[in-house]
Amino acid sequence: MPLNAVAEKSLAEAVTNLVDYLHDKYSGIKIKPIASYEDEDFALEISIPQSLPIDEVEEQAHIECIKIEDEYDLFILPRVVYRTD
Repeated sequence: MPLNAVAEKSLAEAVTNLVDYLHDKYSGIKIKPIASYEDEDFALEISIPQSLPIDEVEEQAHIECIKIEDEYDLFILPRVVYRTD
């Protein structure tokens, strides 16, 4: 298996694990990929309802991203915003 395919599989697994964790922990959130800002491997936007504290969700997302970085050697950047719909 080529290195690129292995890296893509690892990234897909890491992002899936992160998304699953956040959906399990916080009801009513929406997650979508966004363009990377700098040199991160992946960036995503986490839209949350007004009823959730943005700082708590952001902190948990960063904690999980640090775990992913340690396990997969991938840098994922989460951007947490309040939903507007």
